Amino acid sequence: TLAKFTDVGRFVTLSTQSLHRLPPHVQQKFVRLKGRDKLPELLQLLKQRPSSDGAVLIFCNTASTVNWLGYILDDHKIKHLRLQGQMSAAARAGIFASFQKGDVSVLVCTDLASRGLDTSSVQLVVNYDFPDTLQDYLHRAGRVGRVGSKAPGAVVSFVTHRWDVDLVRKIETAARKRTGLPGMDSTF
Repeated sequence: TLAKFTDVGRFVTLSTQSLHRLPPHVQQKFVRLKGRDKLPELLQLLKQRPSSDGAVLIFCNTASTVNWLGYILDDHKIKHLRLQGQMSAAARAGIFASFQKGDVSVLVCTDLASRGLDTSSVQLVVNYDFPDTLQDYLHRAGRVGRVGSKAPGAVVSFVTHRWDVDLVRKIETAARKRTGLPGMDSTF
């Protein structure tokens, strides 16, 4: 047990009201559409958006979707970077560094980019694929409106499946009531 190595009595339990909560200043938008309408919707969103509006993270659930979407964006002359788990760690680090410098303002990625990376330039998160869990949603949404960012930011989620709707309702309720997301423990 831990008691062999340290004085467990000296541990302090921290609890916070803001952990596992949606940032109140970040706009959450859910777009219900058919799977085949996701791509046109994304292209329209990216083409209408002035480049001065900050960086964009586009989340996909799989590496293959990241790659496929990348080819489509290439076809449409939309400059972007791709980040997914099948790349080497060195390649991923280089890509993210380039994104942070602002060389390219669109990053298509898997959940790899949802944790632990400094994304203060990001002002829009697009959930091209709706995340599987509330926790994943929270981590993705947490990439915008960060300390040091210039604007509050927004999260736009494409909702295509019946099973996503239940998750959306929970998120909308938590956002409206400014409460923590259900099933999340805010003590660490």
